[in-house]
Amino acid sequence: MLARTLPLFLTTLAMAGAAIGLSAETPGPGLVPWPQSVTLAGGGHELTPANRVLATDARLVPLAQVLSEEIYLSTAVRLAAASGAPKPGDIILRLNAVVTADEGYRLSVSAAGIVVEGKTYRGVAWGTATLLQTLERLGGKLRIPTMTIEDQPVAKYRGLLIDVGRQWHPVETMRPLIEMCRLYKINYMQLHLNDNTAGNVMAFPSKAFPQMASSRKGNRMTYTLEEITGLVKYADERGVTLVPELSGPGAHAGPMRTLSPRGNTMDVWNEKTYESLAVLFAEVAAVFKSSPYIHLGGDEGSFGHLGKSPEEQAYMTAKGVKNPLNYYLSRMDAIVKKLGKQTICWEGFGGNGGGLPKDIIVMPYESMFNPANKLVKHGFSVINTAWKPLYVVGGRRWEPEYIYDSWNMWLWEHHVNTKCHIQLQETDPVIGAQICAWEQAADVELPSTRPRVPAMSERIWNPKLGKKYADFAPRAAKADALLDRLHGVVEARCEGVEGLENRGFLHFINSVKVTLIPLPLGVLRYTIDGSDPTTGSPTYSAPITLTKSNTKHEKLFYNSRTKSFQDAGDVVRVKARIFDKAGKPVGDVITVRQFRFGAAAAPVEKPVAPKP
Repeated sequence: MLARTLPLFLTTLAMAGAAIGLSAETPGPGLVPWPQSVTLAGGGHELTPANRVLATDARLVPLAQVLSEEIYLSTAVRLAAASGAPKPGDIILRLNAVVTADEGYRLSVSAAGIVVEGKTYRGVAWGTATLLQTLERLGGKLRIPTMTIEDQPVAKYRGLLIDVGRQWHPVETMRPLIEMCRLYKINYMQLHLNDNTAGNVMAFPSKAFPQMASSRKGNRMTYTLEEITGLVKYADERGVTLVPELSGPGAHAGPMRTLSPRGNTMDVWNEKTYESLAVLFAEVAAVFKSSPYIHLGGDEGSFGHLGKSPEEQAYMTAKGVKNPLNYYLSRMDAIVKKLGKQTICWEGFGGNGGGLPKDIIVMPYESMFNPANKLVKHGFSVINTAWKPLYVVGGRRWEPEYIYDSWNMWLWEHHVNTKCHIQLQETDPVIGAQICAWEQAADVELPSTRPRVPAMSERIWNPKLGKKYADFAPRAAKADALLDRLHGVVEARCEGVEGLENRGFLHFINSVKVTLIPLPLGVLRYTIDGSDPTTGSPTYSAPITLTKSNTKHEKLFYNSRTKSFQDAGDVVRVKARIFDKAGKPVGDVITVRQFRFGAAAAPVEKPVAPKP
C-alpha cells in the first residue's frame, strides 16, 4: 500500500500545496501546464449533481466515467457519466476534427454550457484534465470560470520512467503515478521491466518463458497478466500510454539473458537468440498494444568477451558485422517493426550508429557514449533524458525550480563536468523529454517525482511561455492539492510542530495536535500505531493530540548500500483513510504524517502556516 508522507519532499511548492484547499486564495486557475491560449471572460458556470458528464461518442464513454469519478473525489459532488443526447448544463465531451492537432483540445465554458473537444481521445482527455484544474467547490455546487482555452503541446513525447526492474511496485502504487501523469499531461510512462541488480527481476509475465518469473525473499516480483493488462487499460482511459522497456543485451537484461546466455550478456551472434526474443516481444506488444513504442535498453553493457569462439566468428563473417550492441539493436529493431512499433533505445551504442536505422529514437542521458549533438548530426531523433536535471535517483535529484528556470528541452548538462553542456537548436529533432526515476522503492516514487514532473511538463508543453518559477509555484501548489484529493489524501493541519527535518519527520517538543479535514466522501478512520487504517480502525471525530508517550523508539533511515541504519529516534505516525459506505477505501493513497520527538538534528525549515 502506498503511504504518502508530505515531509519526504521539502519544497515550498509541496508544503504550500498541503495547506491550500478548494478555496485557495491564489488568484486565477491553477493550470499546469499553462495552455497556449487562455481567455477568461469573468463570471462562471455552476454545476449541480443534476448535471452530467456526457460522452457524445461511444469512444469517449471511458473518459466520461473517469472524469465523473475524478470530480467526485476532488469535490464530493457526483455528476453521473452518460452518453447520448446532451441536456442543458452537461459537461459535453466531443471528438471534433476542427481541432487539428492530435493532442490539441478546446475547452469552452459559457452560459450555453461546457464543451471539451479534441481531434483524438487523448486530446479530449487533456481538456478534461484542464477542466479539473479550474473547478471550484461552493457548498454543494461547483463553479467553473467562464473562459475559452485552446491548447496543444509543443513536445510530442512527455515522459516519466519508473524502474520496476530493480524495485518491483505493486499495482496500487502505480495508479497514483498514472493519475499524476494525466493531471500534468504526461503522455508516456516508461516501465523499466527487467534488470540484473537486486535479484534478477523480470516484471513482465511471459507465458512462453515462465522460467523468467522473479521473486525476492519469497515476494513475487513479476506482475500477473491480469495486473499488467489492467494497468495498461487504466492508463489508456486517462490518456496516458505505458511504454515497455525490456533492456538487453548486457547485464541489465537480467532473466532475459537465460533465453540465450553468453557470459554476462545475451548471445548476440546466434540466431536462436532472436527467435526467442521475437516470441517474447510479440507477447509484450500484445499486452502494451496501445504503445507505439518498445524500448530496447541497449546501454551499459560489457561486450569484450563476445566474438571469441569459432562459431561466433563464423557468424560475424557470414553477416559482415563486428559491433555486438549495434547488431543486436538492428536485429531487434526489425522485430519491433514487424510488431507495428517504433524502437527507442539509450545512447549506449557504438560509434556514430553506423548500420542502425535512423528511425530509431535515442534517449541521450549521460552525454558520454553518444551525446545529443552527435546523434542529431547523424540523423537520429532524440528525447532529452539528461541526468542533470531529469534523473531522480535516491538522494540525487534536482529541485523543480532548477528544472523550470535553468533547463530547456534542447539542453543537456553534464552531471559531473559542470562546464560541459550541449545546447541544441529548436529546429533540431528533439521530440520531447522524460524524467527518469531509478532504483526507488514504491513508497518513495510519488513524493520524489510529483514536485518535478509538473515543472518539466510546463517547460516542454509550452516552452515559449516566458514565465519564471515564482509564477509557476503557486499554480503548481493548487494543482498539487488537487492531486492529493484525486488520490484520496486527507488534508492534515499540525499545531505544535517545532521544525521540519529533511528526512521526512515533523519535530515536536511537548505535544502536537493533528487536525484532519476530509471531504464528505465517507467515514474517516485513523491509526497511530504504525498499522494501515482498516474498517475496524477508530473513526476520526476530533483532533488527535500526540505526546512522547505515543512514540516508539525506532532505527531509522536504512542504507541499502551499507546495509545499516543511519539514525534512531522516538517517532509516531498518524495514518488516515476514507472508507465509503460499502467499506471500500477511497483512492489509492493512505494519508501519513510522521512525527519525531525532540529538536531537529538537521537544518530546520519551518512549515508553512496553514490557511484558515
